[in-house]
Amino acid sequence: MDPFSITVGALGITEFALSSISHLRDLVDGLKEANDVIQDVIFNLNAIQLSLSALKNLQFSDNTTYTEAKEDLKKTGVAEAVNNCGQACAEFSKKLEQWTKHSSSTKLSLRDRLTVGLWNKEKVQTFRTQVHSCQSIVHFAIDSASLIILVRSENSSKTAQQEKEKQLRVLETAIQEHIQLTERKQGDALQRKKDLEYPEDEDEDEGGDAQRTLAIQEIDKQSRLLEADQIASKLVSQTISKLSTREVGNAYNTYNTSFGGSNSGFQIAHSTGTINWNGSRT
Repeated sequence: MDPFSITVGALGITEFALSSISHLRDLVDGLKEANDVIQDVIFNLNAIQLSLSALKNLQFSDNTTYTEAKEDLKKTGVAEAVNNCGQACAEFSKKLEQWTKHSSSTKLSLRDRLTVGLWNKEKVQTFRTQVHSCQSIVHFAIDSASLIILVRSENSSKTAQQEKEKQLRVLETAIQEHIQLTERKQGDALQRKKDLEYPEDEDEDEGGDAQRTLAIQEIDKQSRLLEADQIASKLVSQTISKLSTREVGNAYNTYNTSFGGSNSGFQIAHSTGTINWNGSRT
């Protein structure tokens, strides 16, 4: 039987989202100083594309494993994260083209620099948050899918089991650290919001109130994105816990019998798991 593979389309990820992500990455690559300003965005966009490419390379040997991995990927909201990120990339591309319309390919004007770095600071931060959250969701979810394949593999040697357990622990640790990071970012966002709501300097330039209100709205968006990121990460963590439980169960329920040496006759063990009559310990 040919192996199964999960396509991005099967998860509900649109071609528009993928092309928008690619277009923004190429656009910023052509603007050196813009690249410097939002270098982290480009890094995360590249990471999203790499993870989605890795998904195409995952091969599932049976329909059960394929279905399990596909459903887990859907639960974590991978498609929604990528599609929303793609829409945000399309909108940001339009804004960036407007902001840099007076720029050459190598140098941004002062006006452009201020627009990207200051006037729209929180809006740019919202976009940063969305791209980073998408990257994390995609990365963790697809890594968990690859571990589903590994855990379900029939290779039950001691070395293979140790490697599975190691990868499960590494991914779980990374997820927990990421959740803690997003919680800290939420705290920072809340503090910025309070600072804007109750500024120490009450003297505002003309239009300052409107700018502050818009900035607060952007911070609220960031907080919602970070909360969604945490929810998705916790769902992946639940999948990892399920895989860890299964792996421990497999190790516990697998018995190996040995003949030879100073032993003679049958060695008997009761198990609801698998008994390997292979004549040697693995």
